[in-house]
Amino acid sequence: MRAFATPPPVALRAEAPRLVLNRNDFMVWAVLGRLFAGKWWRSYWFYAPIVVLGVCLAVAQTAPAKRLEFSLLDYLIRLRHSSGQHADPHLFFVGIDDNTQAKFGRWPFARVFHGELLGFLSDIHPAAVTWDILFSEEDGINDDAFIQGIRMLGAPMTLAASTTAAQSENSIRGMNFGLTQPFTRVEGGRTLPDHESALIPTEALRKVCFFGFADSMPALDGVRRKVPLVLKIGDHFYPSLPLQSLMQFWKLQPQQLRIVLGDAIYIESPQVRRRIPINREGEFWINYRYEENGFLNGSYANLHDEFGRKYRNEPVGNVPDLKGKLVVVTLTSTGSSEIGPSPLNERSLVPLVFMNVLDNILRQDYLRIANAWLIWIGWLLAAYGTVRIFEHLDFPRAAAMLSAIVVATVAAMYLLFTKANLWLPLGVPVLGFVALQLSNGGHRLLREQQAKRKIRNAFSSYLAPAVLEQVMKNPDEIKRGGVRKPVTILFSDIRGFTTWSESAEEKVFIAQLNEYFTEMVACVNRHGGTLHKFIGDAIMAVWGDAISTGLENDARLALRAALDMRVALAQLNQKWQAENLSTHKIGIGLEHGEVLVGNVGAPQRMEFTVLGDAVNVASRIEGLTKYWHVDIAVGEKARALAGDRFLSRTLGHFRLVGKQAATAVCGLIRELQPGEAIPETVRIYEDAFSAYVAGDFKRASVGFEQYLEMEPGNHCATHYSEICREQLIKPSAEPWDAVHVSRAK
Repeated sequence: MRAFATPPPVALRAEAPRLVLNRNDFMVWAVLGRLFAGKWWRSYWFYAPIVVLGVCLAVAQTAPAKRLEFSLLDYLIRLRHSSGQHADPHLFFVGIDDNTQAKFGRWPFARVFHGELLGFLSDIHPAAVTWDILFSEEDGINDDAFIQGIRMLGAPMTLAASTTAAQSENSIRGMNFGLTQPFTRVEGGRTLPDHESALIPTEALRKVCFFGFADSMPALDGVRRKVPLVLKIGDHFYPSLPLQSLMQFWKLQPQQLRIVLGDAIYIESPQVRRRIPINREGEFWINYRYEENGFLNGSYANLHDEFGRKYRNEPVGNVPDLKGKLVVVTLTSTGSSEIGPSPLNERSLVPLVFMNVLDNILRQDYLRIANAWLIWIGWLLAAYGTVRIFEHLDFPRAAAMLSAIVVATVAAMYLLFTKANLWLPLGVPVLGFVALQLSNGGHRLLREQQAKRKIRNAFSSYLAPAVLEQVMKNPDEIKRGGVRKPVTILFSDIRGFTTWSESAEEKVFIAQLNEYFTEMVACVNRHGGTLHKFIGDAIMAVWGDAISTGLENDARLALRAALDMRVALAQLNQKWQAENLSTHKIGIGLEHGEVLVGNVGAPQRMEFTVLGDAVNVASRIEGLTKYWHVDIAVGEKARALAGDRFLSRTLGHFRLVGKQAATAVCGLIRELQPGEAIPETVRIYEDAFSAYVAGDFKRASVGFEQYLEMEPGNHCATHYSEICREQLIKPSAEPWDAVHVSRAK
């Protein structure tokens, strides 16, 4: 056995890793905890933009959304289009039209005529000629004449090829492409689809001509808005018909072009430099500007005749100058040409798609497309910025602001498109923004309805129906807590309530009390008051707290409610007496003053109420009714606001509990009829009281005695008459102020 100089190793239990938090970690977690402990992240303004953004991103990928964006692009193109604009003068469009077929026969007519035209053009020296026509089938001896004309032309010629028109039997594996060579500098080529089949010119034509692929797939609405400039054919990359045409026009070799898919085609040669934008599929977005009349153009038959005469040195008329131009020949005749919708025309020649591509590249007039992610990031920022603003606007202002934003956005789209060729696909973003703000408005409306329901539930039991309707129209009048308002306050109290409650049978007592409250609350509601609370047998009501109809009218409504309560009690007493139930008296006190109006209480129970000195004063005035033998007493402020419509009699000047200044209080008699004068009895009483206040006790005594003859037993007149006699017999040593000190709370 091998000996160990040290103890053998012992298997140790792996220790679980420990989480060590430093002070900064605790601070970070504390901040995150505070943020997510709150309710802001659950609020509408936080999650609504994100939800709408997610919906918009999903909708933007649908076919209807794409059609919408393309329709807006087409509309911008039509707005920008002007019939006076013309394409690049290096382009010349030759149409094989109805006149041509009438002269040379139905298409396809003999290619010998193409050879003749090219021979005639040899004296004109065009820079290059392109045939946007497939010559994929041989034409015997006519091909020889065609090829002879190509050789006579002395300029490079490009023919059309196609992968979209090819069938599976049109395999091009191993075929010799003749003059046409593939690109050698392509980056990101794996994103392109691989084409194994294609229709290409005949072998004889490939030896003397270049060719390019005239592929263009229409969008869902049939409009061709982009074309591939680079295609993958087998294992190699070849140019489209427009790109090959320009390569021959500029005398470029394939190796002079560097192609970066998803970026651009870079042309860097001594004679020309270009950056042609393409997407990852090698496609070029067409900045569509022109229909047929926007290009220099001519009829195949007319050019054949005119240039033929010129070639034979015969007299000719005005012939177009094609020297140095890129001449494009295509079918335009009825029944032979390909027709499809374009942004400018519902029935447009499809070859005009390539003409516009050629014009865009020659003039470097490229359509730029805004980055979608930048648009959506900007949308999200705008959504968060406006959703909070819209929450504080009323609906008319919010609608006006939303309309202004939409109009400004559309104007920006138009200006950027027309001035900078920048297309902002904002159809879905704008609709999403409008939907967000409409949902915001709906959310606000729902919250307001919920708030109104809460207000209705909370206030329906003690607000007059008419007042409640006003509150529902202006809920902020209730929502705003702690607002100072001038109000008129009413307190009422049942005389002898304690004795009644102790002596009456419980069921009878409760039923009679509920009947009393029902009638009294009806009086308050009938005159637009707010029933604030029942305090035992007492009732507290306020005018001007929830909704004010004006200080004077609030006071008048309160006094009318008090008079109605008097009548209602008389009717109740009459009914109770007939039922052998106890009858009762009440005292009512009213005063006007500024109070604090709002919701007060604990989170578990809130109460809409009024707080302030005026509340206490009104309660003290109600307490005076018991001692001065009146049922309705009104403070001087409420009486002054109510005006001369009400007949009252001064009870006296009182220094109420807790007050230093005296308060004039009157007893309310009734409301005067329009045009009715103050009765003589009341005038006599008021004159006597004025003399009493002035210290003219002799005149006051005479007046009170005279009043008592008309109103025997009146408590106030009797009381003041006795004071006058005492002062006449033994005048007071202290200065006279005619103020009673009230001890009643």
